[in-house]
Amino acid sequence: MDGGVSNAPPTVERSGQPAQEPPRRGRRLFSRRQDGSVRVYQHSNLLYWWPIWVWGYVCAGLTYLQGIGVGELAASRDKTVLFHPSPWLGISFIGVVLFVAVFTNVRLRGVYSFVLILVVGLVYWLVAHVPGIEHALGWLSLLRVHLNLAFYLTFSTLLLAIWVAIVGVADHFTWWRFSPSQVTEEHFMGLATGHTYNSEGMAVRRLPNDFFRHILLGWGTGDFMVRPAHDDAFEIHNVRRARHKQGLIEKAIATRITEQAVSRP
Repeated sequence: MDGGVSNAPPTVERSGQPAQEPPRRGRRLFSRRQDGSVRVYQHSNLLYWWPIWVWGYVCAGLTYLQGIGVGELAASRDKTVLFHPSPWLGISFIGVVLFVAVFTNVRLRGVYSFVLILVVGLVYWLVAHVPGIEHALGWLSLLRVHLNLAFYLTFSTLLLAIWVAIVGVADHFTWWRFSPSQVTEEHFMGLATGHTYNSEGMAVRRLPNDFFRHILLGWGTGDFMVRPAHDDAFEIHNVRRARHKQGLIEKAIATRITEQAVSRP
């Protein structure tokens, strides 16, 4: 098996000199599995903020194609500041920001997510049947929210840069390695002291999904509860491809159990 450790003596050539060992492979810093182990990354909640900068670029494109130029606000006379004529574009952008900010910090797991959806739908149906609601909603047309092209581009670009730096780089500096013998917290720079737990008797459970974070915004992310046999339990949040990682973790732990069963007389 590649990468395994053998207790056999080194082979001796005819000249009496021991054969040279094959060169060891260098450590791959971003490899997913080594020697049957599984590397699991925990991401921050910023992972779910991608709809904001995506919708910001969509709003910028619509403003560029359908915008109205306002020369009074420009820095020079030969330039104009573009605004979209519809105020609902700016309101929709604010709505996306508020939706993502709220539902990435409020956790509603399992059935509670669907209960919230039913409650919101019921409230909407009740409000729609209130007498005189048409006149009250008519006041919303007086709300004028206009964001210019420069705002959409600047805000979305800065958020995209932060998103890539955190999700794509910073979140990969620390990870959990699940191997048949132990579970270890490892660090890319090696400056912090990681924790090591024995996998014997360990229970790993995937927590119920949050519809808004794990399904709607995360596209298959999930949270894990790890309970060592003789230590306090801990959670690993916002793991990408959680269902696939769950299978690999269960396989690694099952390998430990199989090895113990084979070693028994």
